[in-house]
Amino acid sequence: MIRIDDHTNINLDTLAEQHYNNRIGNVLVDGVNYHATQSLIGRIRVQRAQDAVIPNQTRLDFWDYLLNDDFRNLKRVITSRPDTLKVIIGEIEDICGAGFFSNDIDYERATLTDFGVIVRNVFNYDAYRNGAQCSANCQQLNLSYCPYCNEQTIQVIEDINGLDGDVRERALLQLDHFYPQSRHPYFAVSFFNLIPGCAVCNAQLKGEKKFDIDSHFNPFHKRLDDFFSFQIDSLLLQSENDVIINYINKAPHLDNALTDFTILNRYQNIAHKRTVFKLFQSFKNHSSKINRSIAQQFQGLFINESKRRVLLEKYNVPVNQNEINQVHLGKLKRDIVIQMKVLNP
Repeated sequence: MIRIDDHTNINLDTLAEQHYNNRIGNVLVDGVNYHATQSLIGRIRVQRAQDAVIPNQTRLDFWDYLLNDDFRNLKRVITSRPDTLKVIIGEIEDICGAGFFSNDIDYERATLTDFGVIVRNVFNYDAYRNGAQCSANCQQLNLSYCPYCNEQTIQVIEDINGLDGDVRERALLQLDHFYPQSRHPYFAVSFFNLIPGCAVCNAQLKGEKKFDIDSHFNPFHKRLDDFFSFQIDSLLLQSENDVIINYINKAPHLDNALTDFTILNRYQNIAHKRTVFKLFQSFKNHSSKINRSIAQQFQGLFINESKRRVLLEKYNVPVNQNEINQVHLGKLKRDIVIQMKVLNP
């Protein structure tokens, strides 16, 4: 729902380059070679040598795409923003053809080919996910809630080993491969393809669905908040049972993300309806024009600016777009008070 860049003070392109350097490691004492297993470049070179024995020219062409020109394309794969990752998909398909890495079963399912499995293993996501660099990177993003749903918490904590007392950071979240590993295994450790999110969005709902930046929101690319706004169907609420949450388009965009993450169904649960109703009641009841129609009340709310600010703070309503991720249901709450004309967009 947010663009992650808005919520962190660090330059994410710089962090992505550090991530790349961490993946490839340092050259060995000869100044040319990389460690055969610990370095991504070393693993690619080892696998290329094995594929040269077969030989399989398409495999060799793929590995050379990554290794040539001082690893220029490998660095692009690891560090590029989502729009460039889409360009890279096209480049690799021009070399290898469609279906070389993955068997596309349908929108929700795909399986890796034998070579796709090899590529996934070479890029070795598990080693990254279980390493200290993963937690450090996630910590730098400064996220409090899943950027897809704004409902489930995500966090990085300090974990103390009870045996030796060592302190390490542990990322209590899942990393969603926006372009799934089962379709694009060469993006397994691409920085801007790894979205820190919740288990509900990633494991239960997204899975291996065929996501694309034109049809879905990659939180490193654009904000759902720029395109969709949540609203309640009526401003004549008598109880929480009257709360019906919907959304409208603020700018043209497919609503696949809202559908695939079942956002409306999740937001309609009774606890969230109760939150919206309390928010509605609190702002409505503080109108200084209680004898006018409800519509007029909303137009004339809060002549007293300080009272408005107190209530926004009390109910933890994010005033600014870059505060949405710090608040549970921050976008929903902000959109509702904007609908009530308590807050300007």
